[in-house]
Amino acid sequence: MSILILPDVVLSNQVMEAGVRGRQIRRNQRVRTANGVESINVVWDRTIREYDLGTVPLRRSAWEALESLFEVTDAGAYGFLMMDPKDSSAGTGGRVALVPGETSVYQLFKRYVEPVSGRYKDRKITRPRASTVVVSVSGVATDATVDGETGRVTIESEPTATDVTWTGSFYVPVHFLNDRIDWSMVVAGPTPDGRFLTGPTVTLQEVLE
Repeated sequence: MSILILPDVVLSNQVMEAGVRGRQIRRNQRVRTANGVESINVVWDRTIREYDLGTVPLRRSAWEALESLFEVTDAGAYGFLMMDPKDSSAGTGGRVALVPGETSVYQLFKRYVEPVSGRYKDRKITRPRASTVVVSVSGVATDATVDGETGRVTIESEPTATDVTWTGSFYVPVHFLNDRIDWSMVVAGPTPDGRFLTGPTVTLQEVLE
């Protein structure tokens, strides 16, 4: 069973503002033959993003926000939403694709393009910030219904998929990768509000939907 995302639970900005680092992961199978020739097969054709939190000192209030997420999600049994600090919007890369079997329902994607060759990879967006999404047909904004929990949009007219683009921002659905979080008090103080804590094992992993 896939991880259930709690759509009303969002990582606090005060945790993000303190600092975050991360990585983007793909998995390929690499095989080298006896004569030294290497072949590579793509195992994961979608990138999974991971984020490390608590790598820099957090104020107690920020750490409490992180602990609250850990508790309400049962240590990662449920997922929640966060804004990727470096990649959370679609401008010229906002593309859509008609959902198979539908005539007016489209799926949001973000397109990443290598500028020299023009080669591209589309990333499925399932958690748009619906209030920010603007859908355009042939460059003209049009009325559309946006589902913030699937990334699907419904357009009453039936344009061709190549005519439809979108702009807006989106969340990344994530969950706690580990069943525990460690912490260390790096700045002590006479009162709790003056203390700072770190948590080097607090890792969030993207949930692919």
